[in-house]
Amino acid sequence: MDDYIKQLAEELKQQLQDKMSKYDTDVVKSQQYQQELKYLSDFSLDAIQTIKNISFCSTRAKDIYDQFLTIKSSDDLIQSIVGLRDLLINGIHNMAKREVRYMLEMTVKYLVVDQEKMGEQLSVKTQHLADNIPNSSIEVIDRLSTPFDTITDKQFKDEVKDMFYKACAYVHPSKRQIDEQVDNYSKGIHIGFETAKTLADINKLLFRGYDIILTMLFIGFGQSLSGDLFIEIYDTEPKWKFHKGKYLKEYSKLFDYKAERQKKQPLTR
Repeated sequence: MDDYIKQLAEELKQQLQDKMSKYDTDVVKSQQYQQELKYLSDFSLDAIQTIKNISFCSTRAKDIYDQFLTIKSSDDLIQSIVGLRDLLINGIHNMAKREVRYMLEMTVKYLVVDQEKMGEQLSVKTQHLADNIPNSSIEVIDRLSTPFDTITDKQFKDEVKDMFYKACAYVHPSKRQIDEQVDNYSKGIHIGFETAKTLADINKLLFRGYDIILTMLFIGFGQSLSGDLFIEIYDTEPKWKFHKGKYLKEYSKLFDYKAERQKKQPLTR
């Protein structure tokens, strides 16, 4: 009996090794999978650097931006982005979706507070957050003031709500989450055996989330200093991934009137 169990264990071990070897050859080393890994690293790094640029440039008006919740959230956002990249590289997707929800909710609520309590001390803002911002809803987004036209403003707020509520399916036990897991299992997609398409799908979700979050950070930073960043930095970096972001592209258009931009060869946007 012991020999039988030992033989069975060896066979299972060999089957797993064969499966991992085949997965490494067919998926991990494939061009599409490697491209998605590089894309994940590239847009994650660009998001981190953008947050750092906003935070650093805020020191030009330190007495003002020391009181901004959105500026104070910089380290928290960067930690999340670094963690999300590592999670995805290791095939951990649902935790990533939960973290995006947190980042989105935090940025929305901090920005609303910064706008509603503009010029107030940080202590006043944190109390306003506690007293007047609902804990378990994203509907506060409707109180946000954006520089967009009416149509884009509505699209932006609707997309924030859509992304938030879809992510809630991964925060609380849900039918959607179970159905998705069962479907993945039926296709042989387990942790550590994700497909290139699976990685591409989560990359799209993250990029969409970062585009929205960075847009809100720029809105909070204000158009004057944000314009300087776009003209002096991002207009000179054609490989900045967020030139293709839906809402950062719209935000960037606000600076098309600037003479400095008009003199330059325009980026493809």
